[in-house]
Amino acid sequence: MSLKLRLAIGSVVVLLVPSLAWSAAKTARSAASVEGKLDVPPAATQKPYAPAWQEVVPVNPPPFIWVPVGKGAVYTLQVSRSKDFPPGDTLTFEGIPTSVFVPRKTFDPGDWHWRYGASLGGETAYGKARPFTVPADARPFPFPDFDKALRGVAKKRPRLFFPGKRLEAIRQAAAGPLKADVETLCRRCDRAIGRDLVAEPPRPKTGPERVHVMRTTRPPMDEMEQCALAYLLTGKREYGDEAKRRLLHFFSWDPEGSTNLWSYDEPAMWVMMRGTRAYDWTYDLFAPSEREKVEPVMKARAEHFYRHLKRRPFESNPYESHAGRMPGFLGEAALSFAHEWPEARGWLEYATLLYYTSYPAWGGDDGGWQEGPGYWSAYMSFALHYVAALRNATGIDLAAKPFFQNTPYYALYTATPYHEHRPFGDGATGSPRGLGHVMYAFSTLAQNPHFRWYHRESGLSVGSSLLTLATYDPHLQAKSPEGLPPARLFPAVGLAAFHTALGDKENDVTFLFRSSPYGGVSHGHADQNAFVVEAFGRGVALATGYYPWYGSPHHHNWTRATRSVNSVLVDGEGQAPRSWDAKGEITAFRSVEGYDYVEGEAAPAYGGRLKQFRRHVVHVRPGIFVIFDRLAAAKPATFQWLLHAHEKIGIEGRTLTVRREPAAMDVHILLPAQVRLSQTDAYDPEPETVGQKRATYQKTWHLTAETPRPAETAEFLTVLLVHKKGRQAQLPQVRHVDGAGAVGVHLSMPDGSAEVVAFRTDTRAAEVSCGGLTSRGRVFARGRDPSGKTIRNLDVGDTD
Repeated sequence: MSLKLRLAIGSVVVLLVPSLAWSAAKTARSAASVEGKLDVPPAATQKPYAPAWQEVVPVNPPPFIWVPVGKGAVYTLQVSRSKDFPPGDTLTFEGIPTSVFVPRKTFDPGDWHWRYGASLGGETAYGKARPFTVPADARPFPFPDFDKALRGVAKKRPRLFFPGKRLEAIRQAAAGPLKADVETLCRRCDRAIGRDLVAEPPRPKTGPERVHVMRTTRPPMDEMEQCALAYLLTGKREYGDEAKRRLLHFFSWDPEGSTNLWSYDEPAMWVMMRGTRAYDWTYDLFAPSEREKVEPVMKARAEHFYRHLKRRPFESNPYESHAGRMPGFLGEAALSFAHEWPEARGWLEYATLLYYTSYPAWGGDDGGWQEGPGYWSAYMSFALHYVAALRNATGIDLAAKPFFQNTPYYALYTATPYHEHRPFGDGATGSPRGLGHVMYAFSTLAQNPHFRWYHRESGLSVGSSLLTLATYDPHLQAKSPEGLPPARLFPAVGLAAFHTALGDKENDVTFLFRSSPYGGVSHGHADQNAFVVEAFGRGVALATGYYPWYGSPHHHNWTRATRSVNSVLVDGEGQAPRSWDAKGEITAFRSVEGYDYVEGEAAPAYGGRLKQFRRHVVHVRPGIFVIFDRLAAAKPATFQWLLHAHEKIGIEGRTLTVRREPAAMDVHILLPAQVRLSQTDAYDPEPETVGQKRATYQKTWHLTAETPRPAETAEFLTVLLVHKKGRQAQLPQVRHVDGAGAVGVHLSMPDGSAEVVAFRTDTRAAEVSCGGLTSRGRVFARGRDPSGKTIRNLDVGDTD
């Protein structure tokens, strides 16, 4: 979308895309064909309008996104200080082929309006004016000039990751401080040399067949890239020759055959991700006749990526998990062949436009990620390879995007490296330490010492991955995140994190809460209003279940079902599975001295069976969590409050005991007045095994606290006391308190201090009271020292 100045009169600027301009001399048709298609609400699978109404944008210029009006539409964007868009004070960008756009120049700070127009071959009709504000401190982020960018791409290979002087610098590091890691890489390559290669597979038809193809094709393709990288770093011919052997083999596979992108996308994407890099690094080893065998296949597969992205189109409809990898893969291929393929410029510009606008589908500017830390790690790795390659080749810095600036905090707060698990989403049972390579790259790109600390604590080496080599920076020093705020909210994905001592494993207790506007689609689960607890590096309250393969009976019926997490069932049934409408919402979040608070509403997730599921959580620092659930059903029902743990849960009356040394948690169930407790260590169904290698699955325990009789409403009031084993004497005495229009908890500490935490139950009273406190709010708490002096307060009102 190379824009050239067409007209400049006073402050009027009209910009035109020459290749897509339509002649004003053509007979104009009525604009009625698009009127009525403008300003329509986005579907669940479409990106919302941006900038949003009255949004204060974080970057300048902001990305503009609107709902497309139909195939073949050509768009015009207007930006003005006035909502009337007068000719003398309007910026006009014409001939835009996509429903997204980013200007190449920044705007002056202040209040602006934008609107888009559309044409299906006739006159242009315009939508409504949308106000937004550009603050003075917005980060400059104009769209790059790709004519200039391509001139900066090296003519000589390598072009990917290590162009020009970067190659010599990384070779010096490989022979110096990274020598041990490179020697480990070479030993892996030594074992790969001459190994038999997997034949071109048939198209898989079942889940287990797909897993088999993925597991048999990925490793030899990984080794192809590793051998090429070893050749690049050491110059040893045996590694380059092995990479070349594999390139000739894998790129002899028919790009229109069984590994076609639309037959089974995993091998189609993997061979390009590994092969594009390996070919760039070993290019000098190929004879012209051999290049003629490899390059047409690469080009055909790159064309498949482009076609797939355009067909969706990704800029408006990016909510396909695998498609989220393709902009980066397409961009890397375009960089590698920037001077050989005429299509490369357009592909590179389109891939970068997607990063500026629609990417990622599963998160927002706050950095949260819908699909869980496991998939975050994988997809950030895919994305950051392109971010690093583009920056190293052209200087274009996609890392300035707000999402990339903020998303490392998602990993830091929700999958801290000493945690045992990484909820929520598929792969939650894995260790967070594998996120370390990605966090190293983020630490370099953002020059953030807290992200470098994450990598250090993960125990991963620097030179053991391409991503860390491409972002190698030995000068940035790690710094513990202990000084960061103890709580953080990621509103775009409905996730809140509380810590007692972030960065200090021996003293940190983490409470994570999820209530997501995305529902339970893709790699997300039906886990609205669910929580998990990690303490001192151990999982205490869990999200359970495994991931044998996507959609396996265990995965579908247990892992991504509500019964696998710490939420609530209605008549034994959970939230609607795999539904965009099965969403939750974080309705309040506060973090003040001594307290953290989060509140979520998840009734829409139950498919009409609930009118209300409001969960309130007050964190009395450090490590006491008071949870109050209010439930209202469409008809009388029983309600099941769930808790999951690694080891059998102790039950003594209405007090539960969870152990996971050195961590422990006592759970007091104060409401309802009557409850039936039961637990089991069975999964239903059990996890499947795949192939000849038997997976190791551990049992977990699943407790249910059930109301005994059907009713239209129920209230659960519970207190979670997290502590180290053997320190029960330091725990408070817990007492249920009934008030006037409120219910609460009194906590008596061993040192004589006390806490009252209360929740409004009467929605009509102007004031309510409980435990000696009076409030006009809906949640209130007060802490007193041993002398009775108030030392902290929490008051959450209706407007919070």
